[in-house]
Parts: sequence; structure tokens; C-alpha cells
Amino acid sequence: MDARQPPVIPQKERPGWKVWALGTAGVLLLILVLQNLQKVRVDFLFIHTTIPLIFALLIAGALGALIGWATPHIRRGRRET
Repeated sequence: MDARQPPVIPQKERPGWKVWALGTAGVLLLILVLQNLQKVRVDFLFIHTTIPLIFALLIAGALGALIGWATPHIRRGRRET
């Protein structure tokens, strides 16, 4: 008998919950985009344009995130002075 051990073949691991969450978020984002392709009129200050609704939603979300991020930083700066 040969005393050598057979090579160990690594088992494939199942995808974790993060992979499932990322995949689910991607599918939901795709559904959101496909359902909001209609064009809408956007009036903002001196800008009057027609763009797909999804871009208007993304711009509004980005502006909201920027305001939400900046507000605590501005308040913290005022307290320190």
C-alpha cells in the first residue's frame, strides 16, 4: 500500500448573503430603470428640459445624499469655532 494521501480537492462554497443581497439590489434597480423610461419635463431655476424620469430620480437622490452628508459636517464646523 502507498502511504501517500490523495490530494485534497477544495469544495466550492455556496454564495453568501452579501452576494444574494447585491444580486437582489441589482435586479430591483434594473426593474426601476425599465419602468421609468418615460420622458418628463423638468424645470429647475433657469433650466427647462425633458429627460427620462430615471435620470430625474437619480439626480434628486444624489442631491439628497449630498445634503444629508454635508449638513452634519457644516454643523460640526460651526460648533468648533
